[in-house]
Amino acid sequence: MHVVSVQVVVKPELLEEFERVILHNARESIAHDPGCLRFDVSQATDDPTVWLFHEVYDRPEAHAAHRQSAHFLAYQLVEQRAVVDKKVIRGVGKQISA
Repeated sequence: MHVVSVQVVVKPELLEEFERVILHNARESIAHDPGCLRFDVSQATDDPTVWLFHEVYDRPEAHAAHRQSAHFLAYQLVEQRAVVDKKVIRGVGKQISA
């Protein structure tokens, strides 16, 4: 599995627009992007400008294809205006057995 965790800080005045576009991106990714296994979006309770995304793909190529999708490109246009800080961690998912 290919895992991408992203933390962003959003300008307060663009929070509503950002929320709409990131939730749309996540929903469309799960519904339509082959290989997208999970796309979680969280907003910090103590600071609403801080967001965390946790994305899981079956392979790195699926993530690369996601980044070419219309919903990601629409998200990216808003991100360029709204995000003031961004941290990305890419990793390999590990299977956990009971």
